[in-house]
Amino acid sequence: MARPRLEIGTYGAINTVEIHPGKWRARARYRSSDGKARQIQKVAPTRAKAVSMLKQSLLRIEDSRGGELKATTTLKVLGQRFLEDRRDLGRSEGTIETYGYAVTAHITPRIGDLAVAEAKPDKLQKFLTTVHREAGHGAAKNCRSTLSGMMALAVRSGAIARNPIRDLERITQPKGKKGASAIALEELPGLMGKLRAAPSLIEQDTVELFDFMLASGWRVGEACALDASSIDFGAGTAEVVATNVRIKGRGIVRQPVPKTEAAWRVTPLPEPTMDLLRIRHERLREYTTLLFPTVLMRLRDPSNTQRELRDIRDSIGYPDLSTHTFRKTAATMLDRVGMSAAEVAAFLGHAKPSMTQDVYMNTLKGDARAGAVMQQQLEGLI
Repeated sequence: MARPRLEIGTYGAINTVEIHPGKWRARARYRSSDGKARQIQKVAPTRAKAVSMLKQSLLRIEDSRGGELKATTTLKVLGQRFLEDRRDLGRSEGTIETYGYAVTAHITPRIGDLAVAEAKPDKLQKFLTTVHREAGHGAAKNCRSTLSGMMALAVRSGAIARNPIRDLERITQPKGKKGASAIALEELPGLMGKLRAAPSLIEQDTVELFDFMLASGWRVGEACALDASSIDFGAGTAEVVATNVRIKGRGIVRQPVPKTEAAWRVTPLPEPTMDLLRIRHERLREYTTLLFPTVLMRLRDPSNTQRELRDIRDSIGYPDLSTHTFRKTAATMLDRVGMSAAEVAAFLGHAKPSMTQDVYMNTLKGDARAGAVMQQQLEGLI
């Protein structure tokens, strides 16, 4: 009777023999994804060690041959395949950098040897809980998002039937911790006065960047990347076409892909803000077309800008102040005059108005009038 044909990705019985005293060979037939069956063997001083080495080799053989993703593919290999897939899809370098950090700093060292089929919800939940406890909320959210993408790739490849991340608990902020809060309109003159008087902000030419962020609602990376070519001085608008990100091995890069599709937007700006940009452009155009470069006329690092604010916020009486505060304050100003969630979302560059409503707004009750609204709200401040 003919020997049953092995399923692809499986191996037959393991045979062992002591070929010399103190030298054992373990051998088995393995059927690869190309349909061919091959003899795989390992030699070790003991029978048990030879069998163990062979099983490890059989587990990883398809990965080492560059074959399709399988249930036996390790998360370490899956992580690299996922990053390659993101690059092939044209994802931004900043996004790939973020995913890459989760893979190399957390997933590979802790659970990289798990096979895809072994990555069950209980093990993944334990992993994320550990990351959350040891590295914080942001790192845990990044790992969850990265794992979700990895396992989705495994599902599409037929390695597993269901994405186990769907069965995990959501990553939530620790109690007592909140995101940035908006500044009350009546407090803005005092806050902006303190920022304009801060020696470190004056030295780094950062004050007017914060003025712009307050009036535009732009993210800090978007504001740092603003170039004169993106400004229509006649129409009084600025277009988000890039964001500054730090790429490992390259430094700060002006990435020509916004955070989301919705982030690629044209923002109507108040007249005083346009005057600010016009004056800065006239002053800097001999050296750069950037509107908010460093004092050395280089690309500004958003993280350094955030740190500049953290360094002074206690001394000026706003311990929770962050660059995101300006964005949230701009949203609140638009909310106060009754603009809809969809209009405010378009101004901020959110893909979903629901996110604007849930995270940025207090209560939401007409995009072209946003500039006029901001001018009215910020009269005398910029």
